[in-house]
Amino acid sequence: MMKKHYGRRAAAISLAAAMAAGSLTGCGGKKEAAAGSDGRYQIKAMTYDYFGNPMKGDVGAEIMNKVEDYMNMDLEVMWTPKDSYDDKLNLVLAGGGDDMPQIIATELKSPAIINAARAGALWDVEALMQEFPHLKNAKAVVNDNIRIDGKLYGIYRGRALGRNGMAYRKDWMDKLGLDTPETIEDVYNMLYAFTYDDPDGNGQDDTYGLALSKYTAPLDIMQTWFGAPNGWGEVDGKLIPVHQTEEYLEALRWFRKLCEEGLIKKDFPTRDVATKADDLKTQKAGVIVDALDDGRRVADYFENQNIEGPEIDFVGAVKKDENSQPKTMATLGCQGFFVITKAAKTEDDVRKCLEFLDKMNDEKMLTMANYGLEGNHFQIGEDGKLTRSHDATLNQEYQALNQLVSYTEYPPNMDPYVTLNETEVYDKQQATIAANEQYTVSNPAAGILGDSAEYTKNGVALDKIIEDARIQYIVGQIDEDQLKAQWDLWSKSGGDKVIEEVNAVYANMK
Repeated sequence: MMKKHYGRRAAAISLAAAMAAGSLTGCGGKKEAAAGSDGRYQIKAMTYDYFGNPMKGDVGAEIMNKVEDYMNMDLEVMWTPKDSYDDKLNLVLAGGGDDMPQIIATELKSPAIINAARAGALWDVEALMQEFPHLKNAKAVVNDNIRIDGKLYGIYRGRALGRNGMAYRKDWMDKLGLDTPETIEDVYNMLYAFTYDDPDGNGQDDTYGLALSKYTAPLDIMQTWFGAPNGWGEVDGKLIPVHQTEEYLEALRWFRKLCEEGLIKKDFPTRDVATKADDLKTQKAGVIVDALDDGRRVADYFENQNIEGPEIDFVGAVKKDENSQPKTMATLGCQGFFVITKAAKTEDDVRKCLEFLDKMNDEKMLTMANYGLEGNHFQIGEDGKLTRSHDATLNQEYQALNQLVSYTEYPPNMDPYVTLNETEVYDKQQATIAANEQYTVSNPAAGILGDSAEYTKNGVALDKIIEDARIQYIVGQIDEDQLKAQWDLWSKSGGDKVIEEVNAVYANMK
């Protein structure tokens, strides 16, 4: 068996050298798939580490061995922290070569991914997917969201459309005599009360409203409450980027107010993503906006630590005012996708990679990825119901494994474990996700932004202009005139060209 290097970084070999070696030819099913010293196929994959210490200890290694045995493959995983993932992805894609992973996860159809596809470094997998029992059931609408130049270069990582929302301390709300927040004003009043009305009753000024980190998706989610689009929106029949809407500026003014009044912490842009819920766990903050799973994990933490008193509840979509419909940001039906790189040199190699991704959707693999090992992380009762561990430290032994699952059939088929012996807060989370779907705001440019040559060439720099300006404005480093000057810089630096090219594609779709 090959030596394991879970977490080892790839050595970079130039993409040009890989091309010269003929690894980037379009098809070539004749060559045998690569095999390890024990005759098993070797797969190298790169994916996300969100919680630290992935596949922890001996039990984590045991789980990885079980995966390998189930697949009859040798597996090497580059678990890469979310905070540094994009930089690492760019280096890996630029490096290429035989040491490049065959399977790479991405959350975004980024310029780096688009460029790699156009350079011939990724496989179009649409036809071969039909050979596999789970992958062939991929939803067409979600596939369309991840296409590049009309081709399907990835297996999407399926997620619920209504996954985004707000988790909050209901016991603090009850203590302060506040009702479930429905409008933006209600949310503001809650955050203000959590900061200044001593919700924990200890007589000290030691709490605040909303916990944030450098991960900016919560800002994107809250912007939709104001009526801002999700990334891009249609105005008078044309698509425009979110920062060119009045609702976006209105949302930024609100965020700035929260920062000025101490309802969010001014240092949030420097806080690591892995710590985004820490202030809820330590009962300093009372609200988190993100995937609703994050709030449920906080509730799990309180339960596991035998901390009595905290009660977590959820709000999915929020109204701008009493006369508005509630809204929240939709996912794309996926959290990015897995690409197959030309490190898989032949169609037979691609089939082995697709076989791995397909079999990760089998019941046995889903059970390990979602719940770990029976006896270690979950129990099956006499009634057949599954009770999972809520111990976040213990769960580090398995939870990273779900970052190798495509969840192509979402929600996943977990028979006979479809009935879970779950907590009340878990059931609330699932009910909120289901109710959210009718209020989600989708991104109409999701499937076509990559068709803009200007965005492919210059998108990273353009996105950075907008994102840096947003953060600087919220924390008070620049004023509104300076904010708008950055938007003008975006337009002059290629943004207007992106709008033109995106709308040329959009017009042809109508």
